[in-house]
Amino acid sequence: MLYLTVHLYGRNGIPGEFREYERKALDIFKRHGGAVVVAYKPAPGSRTGDVPDEIQVLRIKDKTALDGFMGDPDRVGMAAERESVLRRTEVFLSGEIVEY
Repeated sequence: MLYLTVHLYGRNGIPGEFREYERKALDIFKRHGGAVVVAYKPAPGSRTGDVPDEIQVLRIKDKTALDGFMGDPDRVGMAAERESVLRRTEVFLSGEIVEY
């Protein structure tokens, strides 16, 4: 199992500006066996500097499934829409779970 933590930064700072795009993208992610563990908006003042507008924790079976999602023609075809609503995306990927 792979886990992804995704930091999303809206292009214009308008609340919810990329929600419609993300709904479509995550529907494609789910078609490849992915799941949204949790998605949340960081609390105001939770840190200084450039704070993401949304953080998602996702999971998917393996690298092959992730590559299938990344190369999916429906996702690739949404590139212009993505560019219009997101200025930056940071993705952290791991297959290692830390047990505490």
